Amino acid sequence: MLYKSPLPKRVRVLVIGGGIHGVGVLHDLSSRGWKDVHLVEKSSLASGTSSKSTKLIHGGLRYLKKIRDYGLVKEGLHERKLLAELAPDIMNPIEFYFPIYKKGGMPWWMVKAGLSLYDLLAGRDGFENHKGISTEQVAQEMPFLRQSDIKKVYSFWDGQTDDLSLVERVARSASELGAGITENATVLKITKDENGWIVRVRDSEGEQDISCQYLVNTTGPWSNFLLEQNNIKPIYNGVNIKGIHLVFDDIGLKKGLFLQSFEDDRIFFLLPWHGKTLLGTTESLHEGTPDNAKVEQEDIEYLLKKTNTYLKEPLQQKDILHEFAGLRWLASSKDNIGDTSRGFRLGEHTFDRNILFTLYGGKLTAYRHVSKVIGDKIVKHYGNFVPSKTSSKEFWSTGGRSDVPLSKRFP
Repeated sequence: MLYKSPLPKRVRVLVIGGGIHGVGVLHDLSSRGWKDVHLVEKSSLASGTSSKSTKLIHGGLRYLKKIRDYGLVKEGLHERKLLAELAPDIMNPIEFYFPIYKKGGMPWWMVKAGLSLYDLLAGRDGFENHKGISTEQVAQEMPFLRQSDIKKVYSFWDGQTDDLSLVERVARSASELGAGITENATVLKITKDENGWIVRVRDSEGEQDISCQYLVNTTGPWSNFLLEQNNIKPIYNGVNIKGIHLVFDDIGLKKGLFLQSFEDDRIFFLLPWHGKTLLGTTESLHEGTPDNAKVEQEDIEYLLKKTNTYLKEPLQQKDILHEFAGLRWLASSKDNIGDTSRGFRLGEHTFDRNILFTLYGGKLTAYRHVSKVIGDKIVKHYGNFVPSKTSSKEFWSTGGRSDVPLSKRFP
């Protein structure tokens, strides 16, 4: 669906960037009854990282290594439960097997403790708690998995989504509530005057200035570029974390596999997806420009090498059907990604009663919570607080795509 709302001359809120957080902020504000809100996207919705994720709605089991991230995990688990209720056709529970090998990786007792804490933070959310799985059952269900050195196997549950369809569902929900969305609209310039922020935008009809009181920058990896191009000093430094993903023919996987790299402790996932097998990992620092983020040969070699230590028959590069890379934009004062929290931060530039918000961080799973925080800040500042209603199913669209085929994703 192409969104082509006419560019407005004046709105209370203008959102730049049509990823999951951009459409999330739009949906949040429109659910509060604000109709003079608009979003512009330079390409098509979810054309960036929001359609290039690992397709998981989860709390982040691996984040439990750091006490400071426990709140982030609990928040994600709460949102996991809520999204399963709000969009059950595009967010389904998925069972994972977590194999523990005799040599290498985290010891079984540490994994057991982490899974127990994961269950505790989730509370009674409808997802099953973890349990042990016999090696005989694993051998029967996953004959392609190398069995000889397995010590224990645990089962736990998370959520799997169609990220592209989720963005569209949220955008459609906002549109049906009265918000405007214009795709293929490029921001050329940001200035300010007595009326607020003035944003020069170019679309197929030409160039036009849009005046707004609140400007929300959700352009992810392009956020600080956008600010600096308009002589606005970013509040935070940013770092891009690259996720790499490879798609193969179905290897017979019916459940997800949560795997560890024995050498560097990175986590990667092997998942059933659209009748194919999806292999993905994150935690790689990307130092180039956002536009040149791609799967490199060294990424492929790394991922295949690590994964094939678990498989009887190795996956080969010639069998890759598709590949994609996405960038996660985080606030950081250091270039050491291990010291960077996976939480989110908001940069705020204020003059008179006008505010420019820039989002750093934020997970696909918790996009609704992040959008609510931004929405709360805006309506409180405006002076007429109305609560968000995005947790209510009646404010969600029931239309839109629920299953986008691979041919549409990788033409």
